Amino acid sequence: MIAMIVFTVLAIVALGAIGNPRLPAAGRMALLVLAGCLFVFGVLVGSSVVIPADKSGLVTKHFGPDMPAGAIVAKQGEQGPQARILGPGWHFGFIPFLYEVDEVPMALIEHGKLGFITAKDGLPLGEGETYAKPWDSTAEMLDPENFLAKGGQRGPQTTVLTPGTYRYNPVLHHIQEIPVLLVQPGSVAVIKSNTGTIAKEVPAARMVNGVPLVPRGCRGIWDEALVPGAYYLNNQAHQATMVRTTQRVYTYQQQVARAGSKAKQANADWSVTVRSKDGFSFPVDVRVGCAVEAKDAPYLVALLGDPDRVYKDEQEDEELEVMEAKVILPAVRAIFRNVAETMNALEFINARSTVERVATDRMKAELAKLRVTCDGVFVGNIHLDASEAGRKLIATQTDREVAVNQQKLYEEQRKAEESRAQFVKAQEEAEQQRTLAQAVYQVQVKEQQAKARAAEAKGEADYQTITGDGRAKAYEAMVKTLGREQVATLEMLKLVAEGKIQITPQVMVSGGGTLDALAGTLLRQQAGK
Repeated sequence: MIAMIVFTVLAIVALGAIGNPRLPAAGRMALLVLAGCLFVFGVLVGSSVVIPADKSGLVTKHFGPDMPAGAIVAKQGEQGPQARILGPGWHFGFIPFLYEVDEVPMALIEHGKLGFITAKDGLPLGEGETYAKPWDSTAEMLDPENFLAKGGQRGPQTTVLTPGTYRYNPVLHHIQEIPVLLVQPGSVAVIKSNTGTIAKEVPAARMVNGVPLVPRGCRGIWDEALVPGAYYLNNQAHQATMVRTTQRVYTYQQQVARAGSKAKQANADWSVTVRSKDGFSFPVDVRVGCAVEAKDAPYLVALLGDPDRVYKDEQEDEELEVMEAKVILPAVRAIFRNVAETMNALEFINARSTVERVATDRMKAELAKLRVTCDGVFVGNIHLDASEAGRKLIATQTDREVAVNQQKLYEEQRKAEESRAQFVKAQEEAEQQRTLAQAVYQVQVKEQQAKARAAEAKGEADYQTITGDGRAKAYEAMVKTLGREQVATLEMLKLVAEGKIQITPQVMVSGGGTLDALAGTLLRQQAGK
């Protein structure tokens, strides 16, 4: 502006010098050219603007026709903020009296964020639309002239900006940073889209109480949930409902009433209470395990809204999840009450495994209607002793069991005594059998010994007979040869030599001689034998 004034003054001065009559014609022509150059240069310098690399130029025109009603950005040269923005560098032709150029910052979208855009000008949204139609390119959307020329709609935009730096016209577009959609592990995101095309034909299997499950990109609840990860999704136009896909465990057991609760008793029993066929009411501790698969999460959201939303249940007087309050707890109570009314109280206690199996089967069938997987129903403590009547029933059952056990004990003792008597009898019979066997063996041994002795005696007799016969024959031969007296003398001498005959005289010899004395001794010995 100042430069333009200075060069204009210099041009006027040069033109004034042309009127000097003393200047030659060539000088006047030179001053005229100089004055024109100074004016043109002053205009160029005065109407130029320099935009830094990190800024944009917002142009406002001071003269021109008025903009149409409702428009805030000029797109055909009207006075006011212009749609076109200036990039970095030199720009000429913006005469200060006609235009005003302001430096505006660029939009910076940080990592983990996205840019939510609201257009302040453009065509109005269609009937039933809450967000503008999406753009194929963010560059086309942020180009103000292109946005207005190609029918950009005013209001919140569906297309968002990913992390980066962007030039934009702040008069036309407002950019707000919002966090990206993060789906944590163990959960999925069910998307309810407020923008997009309307699905025309939806199969009956995709209808949930009149609410359609639509493909991704259509308006409504998407039939495919988003798995864990980060999504650059306009979470203003697409509402995300997080659904847990991890194991769910719901436990119902006795609890003490909280201060200020509406419970009438000092110790309220919040467990599942049942009534048996014989009229006994008692609470049961129950644990239910279930899970929601990712593919079934959209169905559950269409049916219950946010199944994990915690709210104050007035009937239970406590905070419960929507799924627990509207599905799990009512189903558990109904199932156990239906099972209990078919059994006596003691039968219910003694048939715990049967109750668990029946309750699990029925709970699986009930939750399958909601596309929820049931892992099992488990019975904890059965508080039949919570009432006086129940305690008496248990005492009666205990006494009966004690009597039955005693009777069994006596029966077992009797059987033990009988077994012991049979064992003793078997031992005695075994001992007698052993004695009998020994006697039979001894008889056999004696018989064999007698046979051996008989055989030995016979052998000895035969030996003596044979020996006697041989000796007799020998004596007869010797008698024939030597005579009887000589043979007798030789035999006696042999016996003396063998020491079988005592030769010391025991008979007084008086006159018969030695032979008589020896004969007397032999006779005496034979007589002794």
